[in-house]
Amino acid sequence: MVTSIPATLTDRAGRQLNVHRAWPRDGGRLTFEATDTDGGQIRAGTIEADGVVRLSPFAEDPVLSGLPGAAALGQLLVHRYKRRAVVRDDAGFTKLLAPGKAEGVAVAHRLMRTLAYPSGVVVPDVVVQHQDSVTLTAVHGTSLHELGRGSTAGGHGDGAGSRDGDAPSERPGHGGWTGSWDDAGAPAGGLTGLGSWDGAGTWEKAWQQWAQRWPRLAVAQEGVEKDSIALPAHTARDECRTVARWVNQVQEFEALPVESVRLQRASAQVARLLISGAPQQAVLSHRDLHDKQLLFNRDSGAIGLIDCDTVAVAEPALDLANLLVHVDFRRAQGVYSAAAARTAEQAILTAAAAMGVSDARLRAYAAATKLRLACLYAFRPQHQALAHRWFEDLETDLSGAAAA
Repeated sequence: MVTSIPATLTDRAGRQLNVHRAWPRDGGRLTFEATDTDGGQIRAGTIEADGVVRLSPFAEDPVLSGLPGAAALGQLLVHRYKRRAVVRDDAGFTKLLAPGKAEGVAVAHRLMRTLAYPSGVVVPDVVVQHQDSVTLTAVHGTSLHELGRGSTAGGHGDGAGSRDGDAPSERPGHGGWTGSWDDAGAPAGGLTGLGSWDGAGTWEKAWQQWAQRWPRLAVAQEGVEKDSIALPAHTARDECRTVARWVNQVQEFEALPVESVRLQRASAQVARLLISGAPQQAVLSHRDLHDKQLLFNRDSGAIGLIDCDTVAVAEPALDLANLLVHVDFRRAQGVYSAAAARTAEQAILTAAAAMGVSDARLRAYAAATKLRLACLYAFRPQHQALAHRWFEDLETDLSGAAAA
């Protein structure tokens, strides 16, 4: 029996909840996160292999013992059942974590903050660390995700409460990203303006600042080697395994209406792209870089970087492609206008040129990211149709690459 993900639920008190994301677990089970449509409270729970739904009371979790107390003093923002939760309060942001995870998260943030300082990228500091939680300072600024939301026709306000784009979807473009390279190896055209959008100047400035500072941050890992501080490595083969795991999970849960042979073929084609090319020298990597992890301070012009739990050393194309594909996905979701997406894409290509990233490596990691996102969003009810179209577009791209 395949476990399905309901778009809505009703709790015992009769309150309706919208399920906005789910995660596969072993044994055909799923965990999910939902939002109370009345009060906006985050709720979490499980869906068993037999389809039985178990909804946890607000801010209760048998593994995250500190969650009830933290949520009583702040605002619960994220709750991934038995894995992690995030609470915002006066001290900053507290991450409640499964046993044994807090130390690694605190070490990663302290290291990234130290390395990021010379580049001008602001990373949250660790306020306090406990056995099962880490509290981090707030980074001042607006996320690039929220900053770009106003670029679409009609606008989206400040985007408060957005969860990975609740905006309407449109068909994603082929190729994952657009833009040409001039004879010098830099993106042609430079950064473009956005016409009548009021935030166009801020949007362009934010991406210009990011493009200048990101290459400086990436090479900061050279100091790590000198100080003999070990950072985990994430290689192209590791990326292949990550993608293959997501593909297998989508196949197991039949989350995408795609035959297994097509899923496995796409996974194999992505693996060939990643493994066949010559890897570039590894640099400092965030490993989950997207527009919600980057903030822009309009007053100071500073770029902020959050959620540094998975810091590692990897090819520079890993982070750049992840960000590039997320920008295109936001356009497909209707979060960014086409013009806003072009500005962001050109900034990312500028950074790629400054870091000597080849077109081939960027395309290989972009294909991996696109397949992974199609699988990830297949477990989010409001985006399953888009995830399906996204996969089909990638399939077309991969067929073209194979023919070439």
